[in-house]
Amino acid sequence: MVDREELIKRQGALAQFGDFVLRCDDLQAILTEGCRLIADALGTDLAKVVEIERDRNTGLVRAGIGWNEGVVGHARFTLDPGSSEAYAIEHSKPVVTGNIEEEKRFEFPQFMTDHGVVAIVNVPIFLPGGEPYGVLQVDARRPRDFGDEDIQFLRTYASVLGPLIDRLRQADELDHASARFRLIVENARDYAIFMSDADDIITDWFPGAAAIFGWSAEEIIGKPGAVIFTPEDQAAGLPAKEIEEAKQNGTAPNVRWHLRRDGSRVFIEGQVVRLQWPDGTLRGFIKIGQDVTERRRHEERQGVLLAELQHRVRNVLAMVRSLVNRGRDPGTVAEFRVELDGRIAAMARTQALLTRSAGAGVDLRGLVQEELAAHPFEEGRVSLDGPAVHLTAKAAEVLTLAVHELATNSIKYGALGREAGQLEIRWQISREAEADWLEFAWRERGVQIAPGPAPRKGFGTELITLRVPYELNGRGQIERRPDGICCTIAFPIVPGGSTLETEPPTFFDQGRA
Repeated sequence: MVDREELIKRQGALAQFGDFVLRCDDLQAILTEGCRLIADALGTDLAKVVEIERDRNTGLVRAGIGWNEGVVGHARFTLDPGSSEAYAIEHSKPVVTGNIEEEKRFEFPQFMTDHGVVAIVNVPIFLPGGEPYGVLQVDARRPRDFGDEDIQFLRTYASVLGPLIDRLRQADELDHASARFRLIVENARDYAIFMSDADDIITDWFPGAAAIFGWSAEEIIGKPGAVIFTPEDQAAGLPAKEIEEAKQNGTAPNVRWHLRRDGSRVFIEGQVVRLQWPDGTLRGFIKIGQDVTERRRHEERQGVLLAELQHRVRNVLAMVRSLVNRGRDPGTVAEFRVELDGRIAAMARTQALLTRSAGAGVDLRGLVQEELAAHPFEEGRVSLDGPAVHLTAKAAEVLTLAVHELATNSIKYGALGREAGQLEIRWQISREAEADWLEFAWRERGVQIAPGPAPRKGFGTELITLRVPYELNGRGQIERRPDGICCTIAFPIVPGGSTLETEPPTFFDQGRA
């Protein structure tokens, strides 16, 4: 993929080509300059334009850069089916050969092998009406895989060369240099190109700019170039700084968010080029840029996801640390190992749910079913009832551990460990303090609980009664009834922008843990 610096360099080459055309009406010089700029932009020292000679069925090297004397204007080769140039013209598609020594489809002229050409890429040039003129070709002296960006760059040049060649052949139709330049930029529809005067007042607004920014030429000509800058950049004085840099250095980068007519934003990668009269005085500026909004948003999204992923890894490790710290509680190493293994397995199941459908939240019913499935008990002992609810990452983590602790306790001491025991799990959405709250209830029956003081608070009790209020701004309660445990958990349902969003489990690293 072409990096940003290389992209701006290529855009600058197109701008320089347009400026050169403004000052020249010699087709040979224009084609030669185009070859020079293309070779430089693609990092090679050989490029050429091959023109079809129909009366001879040959191709003539019409212009080029880097070739020995006697090639440009003289070298000819037959345009037969074994020619890559003939193939490109006939099929209206580029030809890429990374290593001609391995190429089986085509044969190459002797003058190319004499110059050490190893790899080539060419695109056909068509005149208005579809008449083929020839090919634009870049040659490399080492093996090289020319990519899609290289091909599209050449296609941009070829798309403007065809009309330009046709118009220059009919010089009487071109009254002045600006008409020739307009021919170029009006065919470069993938680029936002416009011109401004020495005071940066827009004087020319071409179709590419209209398509990208949304203003028509009639609406925007006469307005300052700063009109496409965002309000914050205007407040920071960036338009004036950019123009001043172009005045001083000849060019200035323009890589930032811009404003469309409808108020939306577009990310442009381009530059401003100073234009001057033959005596060196400032004439104005040409601005050229490409809309890379989708790529920019993708890059930003990737950056956010990477940061959130790093954040989640830290949180998971912090949770594991908190669970390991529970080893300070009374009990054997074997008991601690079993408890720790179960809790980490519950956390793993939560992570699997979080990554199953990124951005969609975690389904509460699926979460409960996944956790219960990890514990052995007879079917028909559990009933679930409640509406569809999607939890954010933080809520899913807390609730999964809560269900794990309740289920583990129920298997050991409660309804799921008793032949007559039954478990009802119910949840509903209620309105509280102008927010939607989830009310989750775990009710066990068929268990005889002996009267007397409650046992020591363990991890599960602290999780439900302390962490739910601390982490979820809710409440949690466990009640020992004569026929079984009753647990209620309630907290506000807060929409989350990403399933990766969560906070470290700070509570369990404080105080008693």
